Amino acid sequence: MLTLSSSVVPMPALASEVRFGPTDIPTVFYISKSDDGNRVDYGMRLNGDCAPANNDTVFPYWREFEPPPVHTKPLGAFAHLGYGIADQRRVNPGKPDAVYQVRLKQFSQRPLWITTKRDAGGHCQALARCQIGAVRLAQLLSIFVKLSGPLSVDYIVVKGRNLATGQLLEERVNR
Repeated sequence: MLTLSSSVVPMPALASEVRFGPTDIPTVFYISKSDDGNRVDYGMRLNGDCAPANNDTVFPYWREFEPPPVHTKPLGAFAHLGYGIADQRRVNPGKPDAVYQVRLKQFSQRPLWITTKRDAGGHCQALARCQIGAVRLAQLLSIFVKLSGPLSVDYIVVKGRNLATGQLLEERVNR
């Protein structure tokens, strides 16, 4: 099973750079788009128990690859309309492994379930799951958005993995 840990790759600091704490997960999943190589990553702020640190623990931010070097920055107000979070909540308070439900603003018909836990090495891990095709709780890796104009989407491709078989999955969603 592929999981993302809280290891952070050093990047040059910029004034508006997004900062991560020692137990935060920088990228649980991401959305890429057809108009450039930049993407919106969804990170998690976790406490020392690898549980959600607050009520807004999942947060989107830009990971910009163009122009180099790679850097991060917060989403602006306009970008929150397309890539923001509609709602999020922990669904199993008091349990050692946290389960978090997230709905994206533009993909709210398909809830995401994120599980966090500590691995054997003591690092925090997060696993995002959602329905992909016929697989009800597949691992969500990324979402690709094919833009047809500045404010319109042609289609979306949801990419993930069947956790039972390891098979890679892709589902095209027409808008």
